[in-house]
Amino acid sequence: MNIKKIAELANVSVATVSRVINNDSKVKKSTKEKIENIISQFNYTPNCHATRLSKGVADKTIGLIIPDVSNILFSEMVEVISNCAEKENITILLCNTNGEYQKEKKFIELFIDYRVKGIVYIPGKFETNKEYDFLKEVELQNMPLVFLDREVDGFNFDGVFLDNFNISYNITKEILKNNYNKLYFISGSLDISSGKNRYLGFKSAMEKHKRNLDTYEIKYGDFKFESGYQLGKEILKNHTSDELVIYVANNTMALGFLKILKKYKSKFKKIIIAVFGISEVLDMLLDDENYITCKVPNKEIAEKSFHTLIDKIKNQNKKNIRNKKIFYSTTIIKKGDEF
Repeated sequence: MNIKKIAELANVSVATVSRVINNDSKVKKSTKEKIENIISQFNYTPNCHATRLSKGVADKTIGLIIPDVSNILFSEMVEVISNCAEKENITILLCNTNGEYQKEKKFIELFIDYRVKGIVYIPGKFETNKEYDFLKEVELQNMPLVFLDREVDGFNFDGVFLDNFNISYNITKEILKNNYNKLYFISGSLDISSGKNRYLGFKSAMEKHKRNLDTYEIKYGDFKFESGYQLGKEILKNHTSDELVIYVANNTMALGFLKILKKYKSKFKKIIIAVFGISEVLDMLLDDENYITCKVPNKEIAEKSFHTLIDKIKNQNKKNIRNKKIFYSTTIIKKGDEF
């Protein structure tokens, strides 16, 4: 027997069970009695770690949820937030979800159960068929939460993001300064807010510059290395011109694309590659290419998300404190003989 099973039997949320266990006066008497009866019936003993957290340790604990610990940008964010937390003598509970809804739900419920002081949350895909009741419970608990890099539709928590639409628009605009016959765009998933906004920025630039549908082709990936590799392979096998112009919506997919490009590179006299976000590794691999990119202020937005959360925690009892969304822009970088 665990707290989740008790919640199912009582037809309430995990957070409501947690409130009863911790003698929260906000729970209705009838609900409290129903939960206490189930606890008594099954001889449930609260998790000692969760109980210890609820009695004081949680005052110095925050939760951090990321979708992919292997992604170098997310790893950098974790490092930055960890360093900030250490300076503030704050403990981080780090959870990796692999972008899966069920894991995000489980970890948010865990944080509510542990009564952490706040959450920095990088969502995976937004699944339209899901209710996201676990985030509604965060709102009901008045628990501070800050979206980082991505957000979930329908919720107005604080957030710190890249200005994905305008950055992608400007990258596309730079590409269009060159004459070309065909432009390929490898997009991230449109179920991820950052992927959707980069796609919309690309589409807006193409429409603004009156480019016909036959002058570009969109392939949909998932921000992972393998999708960049496989979609790149499909493009490179079928592309007949000796000129290649391609825009990849993130650096991890770009690494996959560059790996397969080695096999087909001799086919092309001219190659222009655009990438949303440059890393040191990617910069070295692109050394011989003409490329357009941007320096993503990854560490800055991670640090800002931490301090936004801390400010929210300190001021959560104040009335009329509006949630805010902070957007970071960046400059476009061009390298190579073609520019």
